[in-house]
Amino acid sequence: LVYFIGVWFRALRWRLLLSSLGNFPAHRLFSPIIIGFAINNILPARVGLIVRAYLLGIQQGVSKIASGATVVVDQLFDGLALLFFLGIIAILIPLPAWAKATALVSAIIFLGFFMLLLVLALSPRLTRWLVERQTHWLPSRWQPGIASSVNKVLAGLAPLQRPDRIAIAFFLSLLVWAIEAGVFYLVALSFGLGQPFHVMLLVTSISNIAITLPSLPGGIGPFEFFGKQTLILFAVPEVAATAYMAVLHVVLLLPVTLVGLGLLVGSRISLAEATGRDREKK
Repeated sequence: LVYFIGVWFRALRWRLLLSSLGNFPAHRLFSPIIIGFAINNILPARVGLIVRAYLLGIQQGVSKIASGATVVVDQLFDGLALLFFLGIIAILIPLPAWAKATALVSAIIFLGFFMLLLVLALSPRLTRWLVERQTHWLPSRWQPGIASSVNKVLAGLAPLQRPDRIAIAFFLSLLVWAIEAGVFYLVALSFGLGQPFHVMLLVTSISNIAITLPSLPGGIGPFEFFGKQTLILFAVPEVAATAYMAVLHVVLLLPVTLVGLGLLVGSRISLAEATGRDREKK
């Protein structure tokens, strides 16, 4: 229940990021998000993010490219929120070298990519000019399609032109991850780990930052390892930490995967169509 409350706030954030493309009620965005998570959990390389943009495109009639741009921004806000929590906790609690290195590398990636998208959004004419300069050697028949795609991406990035929307999206991201940390905390209570909320927020931040880049379906492997190592820092026995992370991951993956696949079936869209496999065959 707590996890799905967090998903609802994700839908509110995505609604804000989609504001330049139309006014979409949050309840209509809930389903593509859940389906995207479900596919992320069963397929590698975060294919579910592409599926989310595709589903919104066919269900709401918006550009899939523009929708995809908003999904990228959405993911960046996740990373920035996790880094914010990690940075605040690091001020209060000394972290080992590996945790600091993880935070530093992640900060370079997320902040660098966010600044790049911000520059693109704030300088649409410059963006179009740069793309034209880089693609002028391509066949002329491709140029209109490239220009159209660039315009769609810029439309998806348009909310980054407004500081108020950036602030609200970041605030919603903090709520999303504070709520998800609540899931970590509740499972920790059931295990009797005796750790305060801020420690579980640290576990949430490090374990999820570790699976931000494409990995095995559901982030299996890095999620458990980094979460366990973080718990061991706070004197949680390794066996207990290992068991906790395994059960926690099931709690996070199983319900959303079942609900997401159920919603996919209800949408009358096959998994092959959603992931583009049947289009490739055609």
